[in-house]
Amino acid sequence: MASKAQAAWDALNQRQQTYLTVLYDADQALEAERARDAANGYYDDTPADVWRWIVVVKGSRLTAIQRRLAVHDVRDEGAGSTLQALQRYGLIEVREEVKQRARGQSKTVLAKLTRAGRAAVRAGTKEPGRRRQRELSQYAWERLVKLWKADPREVSIWGTNTYAALISRPQSPYAEGKDGRYRITEAGREHYRTLWARYAELYPDVAAPNPDESAADPWPTALDKTLQSLAAAVERAHRDRRVAHRRREEALKDAEAPVRVDEKHEQGLEWHALLLQQAQARVELAEQHGARATAAAQAAIRAYAHGVLRAYTVSVHHDLFDDALVDAVTAAADAGRDGAQLEAPVKSGLPRVDRAVQTAYGEAMGTRKRRRALPKQMTAARPSRYASTLSEPEPLPREVEGLESLASTVESYIRAGALRRELHPPAAPDAAPGTRAGESAPVA
Repeated sequence: MASKAQAAWDALNQRQQTYLTVLYDADQALEAERARDAANGYYDDTPADVWRWIVVVKGSRLTAIQRRLAVHDVRDEGAGSTLQALQRYGLIEVREEVKQRARGQSKTVLAKLTRAGRAAVRAGTKEPGRRRQRELSQYAWERLVKLWKADPREVSIWGTNTYAALISRPQSPYAEGKDGRYRITEAGREHYRTLWARYAELYPDVAAPNPDESAADPWPTALDKTLQSLAAAVERAHRDRRVAHRRREEALKDAEAPVRVDEKHEQGLEWHALLLQQAQARVELAEQHGARATAAAQAAIRAYAHGVLRAYTVSVHHDLFDDALVDAVTAAADAGRDGAQLEAPVKSGLPRVDRAVQTAYGEAMGTRKRRRALPKQMTAARPSRYASTLSEPEPLPREVEGLESLASTVESYIRAGALRRELHPPAAPDAAPGTRAGESAPVA
């Protein structure tokens, strides 16, 4: 099945792969939303054949799918030959709805991924496999991780499905307690220890501690704190720039204030001259603050970009752990703050990650430009006349803004060690060397 799905993916051109990936992301977002609602006790018995339909085109309005495609420089008018091709391959289903409105006909195009379509995306983008029967959902696994971290203390657990998965199990409940407060049981600890490696591969976005405390930590808590500190420095510098800019605008406004009619006498003129002198001093001080904040912002962005890229490289190569990993990221950030050259990001082997990271790097370095302008519906709208009259500070140099965008893109993949766990899933405790997590793990 895996080879068939991979062959289906390889048969598509890049445009078709982008379309299918965007539709898959929307499909999975719908599925996750329904799972969250069900976990919180809000049930909907609408069949999947109904709720899986995704609106691709809707009249003249720009849909979420079209917006996402536009970001990838991919757009079609109407249904497009790309959707028709994907339908011929059996990867999606397409239907059109035409309604007569006061100003003419309005056409809506909807698409729904087939099982083959979802399998092709998972094979082509190296998405983690689906959970097996009786394995916990991601939400339930997150609750079990919370119980494990709190052991032996109690934590709050809610949601009917989560309660059924962890507490009201017919045999060996994973948690016990009452009134919404629960603690992990020995069965829950055993399930966590036995299937931790499997869940690490299945849900790499969940930062679950290794049950083997003697094992090297691939993503220590100190590293997350280091990256958060670098990001916070960027936010502080941006905030300081805005404050300095607006103080300068306020001071300029005061410096240009005319003499009031009732002050056109000797004492009034002297008072007005003093106010103008103070306003000019405020202007000069605000400009100094703005210059320092701008320099701090550029240094903080460079440090953030270098630190994040170093963590990304380590995630791909899987060559540093514990304090050595934190030290490497800190050293890279310090070198970037001092003006070191940013190295090109390595390839991870995950198409969805490499496409986004390499595109962001090319735009940051000025080697890649958007082929087509974004649709007018996605460009910044004119400010309302009711909006604040205060403007924003001058934008930073384009290469610095590009570095910040690159860092944000990369950080979204490595956050809490998600990319590292996906690329290098830990071996199951009882697995032979070279066995991927979960291949021989018992199912609880």
